[in-house]
Amino acid sequence: MIEIEERNSNKNSKNKYLREKQIEHREYQLKIAQACASKNSLVVLPTGLGKTIIGVYVAAKILEKFPTKTKVIVLAPTRPLINQHYDSFRTLMTIPEEQFVVLTGKIPPEKRVDFFRENQIIFYTPQTLRNDLANRKYTLERVCLIIFDEAHHASGDYAYTLIADEYTDQNPDGTILGLTASPGATKEKIRVLCKNLHVPLENIHTRTRKDVDVKTYLKPMDVYKIGVNLTELMEEAYIAVQNLLEERLQYLSQLGFLSVKADKLYTKVIRKDLLKLNAELVRLVQGDGDKTGVYSAISVNAQGLILFHMLELIEQQGLDVLLIYLTKIKQNARKKNSSKAVKILASDHRINQIFIELKKNEDYYPERLIHPKFYVLEKLLVQEFENNPPSRVLVFVKLRDSVKNITNKLKLNGKNLIQPARFVGQSTKSKDDKGLSQKKQLEILEQFKQGQYNVLVSTNVGEEGLDIAECDLVIFYDVVASEIRFIQRKGRTARHREGKVIILYCKDTHDEIYMHIALNKLKKMNLNLKSGKQLKTSYNHSQSPVETIIDARLIAEVPLADMKKIKGTKKQANLLRYFQKTTINEEKKHIATEIKISQSFPVKFGVRKKLQRDQIPFEIAKSIIHLNLLDRVIIQVIDPHQFIEDALLKKIILLSKKYHLIVSIFDFVDFNEEFREEERLLKQKVMNWGQKNDLQAIPIDNSEELYFILKNIYLHAKKEKEGMSL
Repeated sequence: MIEIEERNSNKNSKNKYLREKQIEHREYQLKIAQACASKNSLVVLPTGLGKTIIGVYVAAKILEKFPTKTKVIVLAPTRPLINQHYDSFRTLMTIPEEQFVVLTGKIPPEKRVDFFRENQIIFYTPQTLRNDLANRKYTLERVCLIIFDEAHHASGDYAYTLIADEYTDQNPDGTILGLTASPGATKEKIRVLCKNLHVPLENIHTRTRKDVDVKTYLKPMDVYKIGVNLTELMEEAYIAVQNLLEERLQYLSQLGFLSVKADKLYTKVIRKDLLKLNAELVRLVQGDGDKTGVYSAISVNAQGLILFHMLELIEQQGLDVLLIYLTKIKQNARKKNSSKAVKILASDHRINQIFIELKKNEDYYPERLIHPKFYVLEKLLVQEFENNPPSRVLVFVKLRDSVKNITNKLKLNGKNLIQPARFVGQSTKSKDDKGLSQKKQLEILEQFKQGQYNVLVSTNVGEEGLDIAECDLVIFYDVVASEIRFIQRKGRTARHREGKVIILYCKDTHDEIYMHIALNKLKKMNLNLKSGKQLKTSYNHSQSPVETIIDARLIAEVPLADMKKIKGTKKQANLLRYFQKTTINEEKKHIATEIKISQSFPVKFGVRKKLQRDQIPFEIAKSIIHLNLLDRVIIQVIDPHQFIEDALLKKIILLSKKYHLIVSIFDFVDFNEEFREEERLLKQKVMNWGQKNDLQAIPIDNSEELYFILKNIYLHAKKEKEGMSL
């Protein structure tokens, strides 16, 4: 163990380990570092606020308290990122350059032992240090501080968790510092992260873009959300795949492998459910119990997962990417080792019909296969480079097939303004989809900085861990539901100059739901990180990034650069009003009481804001009915803990005399189990009750599900009502 030296020094005196003139001193960094120098801590800061500088400050402060030559370890998930830390620490600290070393898996283990013994500030990729500790190459007894950068990785069996455990066991006097921009949205995720890093919950130090003491160091960031509609051909393919999926889900339900029973199971079951079921089916196969129907269910479940992927391709990527995927399925089905699921789908006549239709369009009308988002993307890029020729743009895309597709199409842009580069990971998927070595990645990034390329079309490899040039614009070509990945992507702009973020999504699909889930998780994360007192004293609400919803049809009419003139609020209604020149009296006349929201309806669902955003008129009413749609449909949100079957049934029978449809939504959003398996059992009870009485009983796990249901019922009821009045 390290024996701590007691020193009576003024805490405001200069630190001998810092090159003071090299550092721009910021009060919030000093304040956070002071609090982290004596105890395990987690620092949560938006990208661009200098987490590395805080790490340097903490290292310098702790080294002053410990014996000479005590070691500091800095960890980061990737080699490029660890090299960035190496450069920063070496530049900002007075410790001789020969005392700094980077240790990765490329250095033989025996040499790493010598390097560890000889050096003071040591930079590791986590797997390298974990392997050395597991093999007992050396101990951490003389390490006074370990810095875990991108600390949100400390979950499951990732190397960070083992290292933190070993360090705490070997050296109780040592300090842990976690650095991240995105610890997770829920209190449980934050709690688990702190537990894995041995950080007390009271030692979380956080700032957001809204905080008063950091706002002067952040550049403005505007967030635009642009929605497009499925084309007719996309809808036809979507419905066909949906029907195929429904058959599989009904089969699994009839065998008892899905607890849900309904007419349209594809609206109740999500891909995550089938992934869980797959794990359960594998467990049953490996067990000693009854295996009746299990092998068949495994194949049907695998088909369901493939079909879910097809739906996502249609929603997010386009029919051209779906055609690539179907071609691969047909090729794989011919192989001897092909799975039963792939062979069955490849031989299905409806899949073949989709394939033939797409091939026909590829030959004669290839533009029909392209997702409408691509045309919006192309217009946005042209506008950006016409308005700001030196601009740098980063486009995030989920799938590598789409990255290749989009990059090739952008190269064909007639104005020659767009110079795109494909940017993917190191693994090679096929002859046509080769990975990029780290050397090639760094070469492309340098060319991007120099202006040889002005657009990087990147998979998630560009989200963190690489030194990408400052971007003026970041575009999400598809949506990620993960708040952590959302923050990492967003953090690539507005670091040193003003930046924009644009999220492209497909309206009325899972794509739109995922977007709202990610945004809500982001807000929830900030609330969970801050105590009530901090929220009251440190927030300046006018400083938040502006989020504007834009109809894709407006892009051609109004350049994004001009949106600042009209984006005074976050509501789409105000944006459209600018173009339509609607008078106040006309607006008041237009607003009808199509949706009435009870004063007692919980605000946590954010329904009012979402209705405003989508220009759907509503009013607040004194009523026991939560949501009243066109005086034809009502939606009641019910606490599952207070669910009494007979009492609710009587109430519905009474209300059914006046309303055409009554929907009971059971709120599992913030459900706290009073005993194990309570949530699952209650959901089963709700579904059984609904089926037994032929009633609409729907359990929900997040607020986006409620709004999705509300909006679709409202639009359907409105069409039905208008049809009756004609």
